[in-house]
Amino acid sequence: MKRFRNLLKYALGCIQRYRVRTLVILITLIVSASVFSSIAFIKDGLTVQGDLSLKYSPDITVQGISAGRQVPVDTRYIGYVQEADGVSAVVPRIWGYANIGNTLLVVVGIDLQSTTVNQRGIFNVSQAYPLESGTFLDSQSNNTVVIGKAVADLLGAKVGSILTILSESNQAERYVVQGIFNSESGIYNADMIVMNINEARTFFDMPQDKITDIMVYVTSVDPGNHKSLVNYVAREISDLPNSRTVTKDVLVQAQVTTYGDRSGFFSVVWYMILISVAIIAFNQTVVVGHESKFEVGLLKALGFSTSDIIQMRLIESAILGTIAASAGLAIGIIYDAILGAPVIKDFMMGWATLYPGFPVPVFINPQTLLFAFAITIVPLLFATVIPSWVNATVDPDIAMRGARA
Repeated sequence: MKRFRNLLKYALGCIQRYRVRTLVILITLIVSASVFSSIAFIKDGLTVQGDLSLKYSPDITVQGISAGRQVPVDTRYIGYVQEADGVSAVVPRIWGYANIGNTLLVVVGIDLQSTTVNQRGIFNVSQAYPLESGTFLDSQSNNTVVIGKAVADLLGAKVGSILTILSESNQAERYVVQGIFNSESGIYNADMIVMNINEARTFFDMPQDKITDIMVYVTSVDPGNHKSLVNYVAREISDLPNSRTVTKDVLVQAQVTTYGDRSGFFSVVWYMILISVAIIAFNQTVVVGHESKFEVGLLKALGFSTSDIIQMRLIESAILGTIAASAGLAIGIIYDAILGAPVIKDFMMGWATLYPGFPVPVFINPQTLLFAFAITIVPLLFATVIPSWVNATVDPDIAMRGARA
């Protein structure tokens, strides 16, 4: 322990003595760690928010398809899907986009008669849209809506307020806010307005024999068999003409792929920065090694071994890497959570520009923290070990003579 304390004390002294090298390595490493952490925190935040938004999504969604593009689906498909083996509940839905002023919002119309039958957890409106104030809709609700908390804050609305929304037929429709929900999913709260499916049909001027899609819930089974049952039901109803069946797993995979591809672009930039950092660290260690030849020779003459000198250099690198990683993580958190991640936000959340005032979702994963320290410290150790070994293996007499010359 005493030996380690001596090595640590000497390493700290070298950090203070060689200030130029210390500053160069710290600045470059901090930039690298900041870029990585800011991207990782947003990516993890988007993934978490996406998972929450899919938590109450149906096991299978049946969509209408024409020429490869989504179109309204025939209501006659509802009966066919209900008769399929393994199907527990079918909920028709009509949804789309609408404007309140210059704000683009999502209007969702659900069949409340279908959902009231399924309060066993298949689709529980009180869980999907937990109310903060007011009451939820019922099958007889007319000209009333329930809105997300973020929408209410944006519009300054409260229970009893009147919302005027421009409909599909370019008519100004007026609705009374009956309730405000505050879901655990920020995406739900950000832009969603929920109404009765009949109101939505009128709002979007949807024909009586059409709906936007069909939400399908399979029978409750053992969790280990749930995925197999979903895939079985999806195959069973996939032969419907001009339709597409999408399982929840497909949506989750698409979400992961989307966020991964976007973060991958910045990861390339980060890799380039990290390589530059390693080259700079290698160069600085070589320069310092040359300047400290006499010092190394003196240490070896006093009894320090080659491994002791290498360990001191590695301790220096570990200290610098830890400081840089900590500072980079702190900057990443400030950049994302406080400053709102300018530039990166526009790229990572391109789809979310539709959401009014949607805050940057930041999630600090312990694994991300550990990885940030690893990718900051380990490359620095590798970049310094070879120059340190070359410097430490020189004969002490030659080192001191060469340094004095």
